[in-house]
Amino acid sequence: MSEGNRMEALRLIVEPVNHQLIIDLPPSLGSRRLEVIVFPAIDQGQMPAESVVRRKPSPRLAGTVKLHDDLIAPACLEEDWEALR
Repeated sequence: MSEGNRMEALRLIVEPVNHQLIIDLPPSLGSRRLEVIVFPAIDQGQMPAESVVRRKPSPRLAGTVKLHDDLIAPACLEEDWEALR
């Protein structure tokens, strides 16, 4: 990726004044076309609790699944894969 196409992001939490946002941009962003996406900020009081109870599978399913393959091993031989040629 060339220097001109490098992705640079600026994240701010700001308060609107008269339904407007004024953002002071760094020099690297001041002379380029920008895309602006506005989301409401999540307050700390609104953050989901980290102690959320995870769902558990039914105990009747325990021991009913057997893995017969190595999940890490390639699915086919390297010489059969045409993308490497």
